[in-house]
This record gives sequence, structure tokens and C-alpha cells, in this order.
Amino acid sequence: MKTKEFRTRQEFFKDHTHPKGKDFIIGLDAGYSSVKVFYENGYFCFPYYVKKIEGGMLGVANDKDIMYKDLTTNEIYMLGTSAQEMISSTDTNDMDGESFSRKRFGNPKFKIACNAALGLALLENKDQKEVFVSTGLPSAYVDSADKGDLIKALSKPAHFAIKRGNGNWREINLNLNQEQISVMPQPAGSFYSVLLDKNGKYIPTAKNFWFKNVLVIDIGFGTFDLFSTQNRMLSCKESDDQLGMKQVLKKTSEKIFKTMGEDIRIQALQKNLETGEVICMTENEDGMPCSEAKPFENLLEEASNEVFKEAMSKVKNSTNSFRDYDYIIIAGGTGEAWFDNIQNYLSGLKNVQLIKSNANDGLPMLYSNVRGYYFFRLVSENRTKK
Repeated sequence: MKTKEFRTRQEFFKDHTHPKGKDFIIGLDAGYSSVKVFYENGYFCFPYYVKKIEGGMLGVANDKDIMYKDLTTNEIYMLGTSAQEMISSTDTNDMDGESFSRKRFGNPKFKIACNAALGLALLENKDQKEVFVSTGLPSAYVDSADKGDLIKALSKPAHFAIKRGNGNWREINLNLNQEQISVMPQPAGSFYSVLLDKNGKYIPTAKNFWFKNVLVIDIGFGTFDLFSTQNRMLSCKESDDQLGMKQVLKKTSEKIFKTMGEDIRIQALQKNLETGEVICMTENEDGMPCSEAKPFENLLEEASNEVFKEAMSKVKNSTNSFRDYDYIIIAGGTGEAWFDNIQNYLSGLKNVQLIKSNANDGLPMLYSNVRGYYFFRLVSENRTKK
């Protein structure tokens, strides 16, 4: 197990082969660990972390920088990996609770992260097409007040500028109405990713999924989601916020504190995942400061195995030991990290076909939901045309 593989990624890819819609469709997944976007000219993601710049910065840009300027207040924020790297290992302010709260839609930083993601995609809207945002929520939250709160947050007008790396500031006016936003259960995005090919067409075996029993296990950072259909009827929509990668890192942090005496919160731990080490500070007999780099890969592996066992016990009980399912789709970044373990755990189910959510595209599984949001809107447009 390499700790670096558990760090929240930041990456940008152009892909002009995506099928295009009448509208400029943006698939948006504002997750607890990262913000993912899939749009007609590419896809990208960056860590969900926003840091206000106070007191100025040295005038040296980093390729990883994503900067946001509110043009009504002139406040400047750093987002993504560079923002995470500004966190002190001892910082307890503006950290886990704010980042991972379910009721975060009214938080200005949530709006900033979403604005930045939408703005980066809109820079490619050369034809000035009408915008449509297709997004999602954890399975159990879609029928709650969260849906209205999310739509309200995304439809709030914003005037801002975006700057990446050494690039120039680019001004954005964002003014979406609520009819330009749709929300579905997050795992449904992965379900549609499995049904739809790279051209936005249903795969030849799509009917098998509609008329048989399908379970989607979407294991992300903040939530562990179950979504199932039985002969075209929804039969299960559950979410657990204690069984994803957040819980793995929380347990890892606790183990680091117990064995090394260093208190490192989840967001600050991202830098340690990059190096695989924790810098432990002590003093010698003369009171002089000393430091030592200690690996923590074994602690991360222990934590991951513990949460994995809890998660599988949860899903086994929720599905009556996976009874009556024909297909099980594994989705989410944590689902990808655990896939081999899941495959081994379910190896005794001889009549069930296990499928990766990225079966039709080969992208990292963390993009499966947002890809499904995009393609679902695309096929909905085509259906309306007919």
C-alpha cells in the first residue's frame, strides 16, 4: 500500500471527443474530498479545500495554484492542492468540521469551490451555449431539504475571476436559474456510466441492467452509498457517513497520535500522504528541538482494513447478504482502492457479476458519477428532441 495513492488528486485533462449537447452541459460532483467536473471539452478534479489569502503572498506562481477572486469584495482565495499545502500540521481552525459537514451548502467556501469548478469549465464555452449543470447528492439526501439547498447555492449569482498557475485572471459572470440545474442520487451517476458508452449511446446489454436486479456500491470520501434497482424499480437508497475514506483517514490520524504523539487532522494529513512520513518533534536533554521522520504506511493499512470490514458488514446486512442481485457495480475513489478486497470478499457469489463503474471509459472511478451526470443529461436532451 502506497500512502501517496490515498491523497486527493488534482488534475486537468482536455478531451474533445466527448459527445456534445444542445446546451453546454457541466457534470458537477462537489464531493467532500474533491470537486469533479466532466464537460464537453474534458474533465478535471481538485481537492475540496478553500483558503482565504490574507496578508499577501510572494509573487511566485505554482503550477498547482487555483486562485479565485470575488470581484464584489476583491477577496482572494486559494483552492485545491496549493490550499491544502498552506495548512500547518498543528492547525485546528477551519478544518475538518467545516469541510465535511453535511449542511455545508450555505457556507461561502462551498459556493466558491463550485463557482471555481463551473468557471473553469465555462472558459471553454466558446459558442456561448446555454449552460446546464447536472449534479448529485448522496442517495439518502436527494429527497430531503438538501436538494433545495444545493440548487439554491448553485443558482446564487456570482461575479468572480479565476487564475490557474501562471495564467491570467479570467472574469466570469455566473447566473444560473434553478431550471438549469438537476440533482440525482450520486450512485445513479455510476449506474448510467455503466449503461452508456463513450458516444453517449446505450451499450448493447443495457436492457439486462434495466430488467434485472442491480446494486451500486458507491464508496467515496465522505459517504458510503447504496443504490439498487429491481426490474426497473428503485429498491434501496442508503447513505452512511462513517464508512468512507474520511473514516479511514480519521482512524489513521488517531493511530498516529496514539503511537507517535502527533495530532494531525484529516486535511493536514494530505501532505503526509504525499511523503508517507510524519515529522515527529521532540527535545533532547538540553531542551534543544529535535525531529524524526517516521513512516505511517502500516497505520494507514490497518485503518483501511478496519473500515473495509465495517463497510462490508454494513452492506451485507442492508442487502440481506446480497440476495437476489444479478449485478453489483463498484464505484467511488475508495471503491477503486478497495476493489481487489471487495472482489475477494464477494468471490463466493457465483451468480453475481461484479462490474467496475468505469467499465466503458477506463477513467479513474472517482469520475464515474460525474460522467454519468453528464451523459444522463445528454440522453435526456436527445429524448426531448424526439
